[in-house]
Amino acid sequence: MNDGFFDIVELVSKYMTGELTGAERENLDNWLSLSEDNRKWFHEVTEKEFIYRKRQELRSIDVKGGWKALSRKRAKENRRRLGIRALKYACVFILLVVSSMYFFMQRVDREEIIPVESAEILPGTSRAILYMANGSIIDLANHDRDSLRELDGTIIGLDGESITYKNAVDSVVSSDLYNELVIPRGGEYVLTLADGTLVCLNAGSKLRFPVQFSGITRNVELEGEGYFQVARNEKIPFVVNASGVNITVLGTEFNVSNYPENEDVQTTLVKGKVQVTLSEDMDGYILNPGEQAVYNKESGEVTVANVDVSYVTAWREGRLRFRDRPLKEIMDFISRWYDVDVVYEDESVKNYLFGCNFNRHVTVTPLLELFQSTGTVRFEVVGKKIIVKK
Repeated sequence: MNDGFFDIVELVSKYMTGELTGAERENLDNWLSLSEDNRKWFHEVTEKEFIYRKRQELRSIDVKGGWKALSRKRAKENRRRLGIRALKYACVFILLVVSSMYFFMQRVDREEIIPVESAEILPGTSRAILYMANGSIIDLANHDRDSLRELDGTIIGLDGESITYKNAVDSVVSSDLYNELVIPRGGEYVLTLADGTLVCLNAGSKLRFPVQFSGITRNVELEGEGYFQVARNEKIPFVVNASGVNITVLGTEFNVSNYPENEDVQTTLVKGKVQVTLSEDMDGYILNPGEQAVYNKESGEVTVANVDVSYVTAWREGRLRFRDRPLKEIMDFISRWYDVDVVYEDESVKNYLFGCNFNRHVTVTPLLELFQSTGTVRFEVVGKKIIVKK
């Protein structure tokens, strides 16, 4: 499935739910004006009968066989010896299953959706725990103060959804005063460091950082996921340490994903330039915008590739957005953001590919119902647990 087709599918999906922005509507109109075939396809796929028919077709697909074919196809791609017939078979499977999961099943009428019987699972909110150098532990979601003061005199401003570190008139810069901001499952928070760097932290993350920066580098330690907008200072580089990976920048924007349960550390550059190094490799890798460096914790290998950064950073825009990703990857995100446990009755479903573009600030039930309507997986919600069945 080429990116152009997927982009059009996404635009049509958003059209059918009234989520198109002005610019997206213009892009869709431009595409429709290109040919009569485009307009004919658009009118066909937005009809209720067509959507219902595609859902019925999906239920008859041999998903296990298709997945095996797709796996064989990927293995051959790695060896650069993919036959035309295998490629054609894999593409047909992707088109029928992945694209249909993403588009047709997301846009089926509500009366056609198979309901997930459960209480609502509510989305995360702005909440975090701040561990201060003076020994204080502050629940930032439940406090009645507008500022805090550290041992060195640093003033920490609080506004409910973010905290900001500022130099007070009488503050003394100390290199050994550290704070730690911990974001629980079901939370997110924004932090402005003393140098003006902005850090957005995703659910299940924590950042350890100095109250004031001193020395020849600005070092912080990340576990989980964070989006950094680094204040430029050519004399004092900013360094993010993530499980042995060091990301060094002067001033730029990038996303780092370093969850302990994941086998990879991903660094994705949005703007500027960064250098990704390992402790034993001082040369490292220089990333340009749109590139992602993936460090495998087990093998120690690093791969660099071009990616669509809009998918990597979608969480900052309040979206749960994936393209052709294993169900487990999506459910891991859901587990952290909605603060639920996910249990699989059949391990094979973890590898089924899905796509979505979902508002993560609403209950997750509609998304589970849409996935369930593909006929490939079923969900049962018991309290704070989602059970995934085949």
